[in-house]
Amino acid sequence: MSKIVVILDDTPDSQRLGVAMLRSIGEIVESVQFVTVTELPAVPNPKAIYCPMTLNVPPTFEFWGRSIGRACQDIDRLRELAATSTGAKVGDGGNLWLPVIWTARGPIYGEVIGEIDRDNYQQPIHLDDIDRQPLYQFGYQLLTQLTAPPATYLVQFSQAETGIIFDRLFPFPAIPALASVGIQHPDLFDCHWRCITQQSIVNVYAK
Repeated sequence: MSKIVVILDDTPDSQRLGVAMLRSIGEIVESVQFVTVTELPAVPNPKAIYCPMTLNVPPTFEFWGRSIGRACQDIDRLRELAATSTGAKVGDGGNLWLPVIWTARGPIYGEVIGEIDRDNYQQPIHLDDIDRQPLYQFGYQLLTQLTAPPATYLVQFSQAETGIIFDRLFPFPAIPALASVGIQHPDLFDCHWRCITQQSIVNVYAK
């Protein structure tokens, strides 16, 4: 297996994501290196697979996820793309997250995650089918427009009477994804690991 390099910020939240990824990696941890953004080399190792768990990767650092990372960093442009390509409303204040496990064979949608109170997240949040299907379609259209590589994405949004209001997109399982640990199998960190290492995912389900 190629060497895997997990990229983190030097923050407590980012370290929490690193711990969750480490749990998913399990027995092959000897082939994985955890580094902070400031520890990245000037030139990527062509034999390594880089797994950023942050949007703060330097713009000069080229790797398989550079294009999608740049798109997610530029929130205004991303919202403009979402509005023009899907017709969705856009804006701040998203307190819901749709996990989209974007595999080489197509998308798998996880249960919606919600922020119950500050920094306290819960999965699943129940949405009626009439709300879920347009949300799934939005996620599919957006990631298709972005030519997204296989990974686990979080679509941040809020719900209004007129439909969803898109906020932003994370190209990795961000902090809300911690709610999937012990609830969804495989959890979102495990799904992300399998996507970037080209392992199959048949389905996800609640434990």
